[in-house]
Amino acid sequence: MSRLAKLAEMLQSEPNDPFLNYAFALETSKEDRPAALNLLAEMNTKFPDHIPAFFRHGQLLAEVGDAIQARQILSMGIQVARRLGDDHAAAEMHELMESL
Repeated sequence: MSRLAKLAEMLQSEPNDPFLNYAFALETSKEDRPAALNLLAEMNTKFPDHIPAFFRHGQLLAEVGDAIQARQILSMGIQVARRLGDDHAAAEMHELMESL
């Protein structure tokens, strides 16, 4: 059984686990970027305090050439990180946003 299949199976029993959702999105991104982008967008809504999902969403958008949307997602992620006191994550996202 593949990692993706294992994660999908685990998500069936724990659909509200942010870590499992994030791991599933990361694993999906290896094979299907559009699907991974959708999963990360859903995470940004469903788990609005999950900072890594904003960061990876912005990175993936940048990788597929959508700098405008990447900046928007990263900006939202920076706000969340600052609100939660994660200055390191905010700085990393700001650095990526400035490079676009």
